[in-house]
Amino acid sequence: MSQRQRIVPDEELEKALDFLRDGARDIGEAKAETKRAESMLRVTKALVMKGFNELSAAKAEVEAYASEFYAAALERDAVAAGEYEKLKALREAAALKIEAWRSEQATWRSMKL
Repeated sequence: MSQRQRIVPDEELEKALDFLRDGARDIGEAKAETKRAESMLRVTKALVMKGFNELSAAKAEVEAYASEFYAAALERDAVAAGEYEKLKALREAAALKIEAWRSEQATWRSMKL
């Protein structure tokens, strides 16, 4: 091949392909953690509310939302969601890099004709 300016060098293409292949398990685990953390919000709220059964449901709910346990569950939920979204964005970036490489190759082939 001639000395042309490459949009996506072969090394970057390989890294993108490797990431898509090897990252599938990570993104699956991140999605599972997101679901677990989301469910734990409801469980935590219910457990805290259970400790305030002498109050009305509305007041017990306020106590649950104000508890340190719920705040910790909320933080775990946010961290899990952030990690999942990060992996999704990286996966999309890798796919776009591969698409740019494919487009570049098609353009190069058409110029050679």
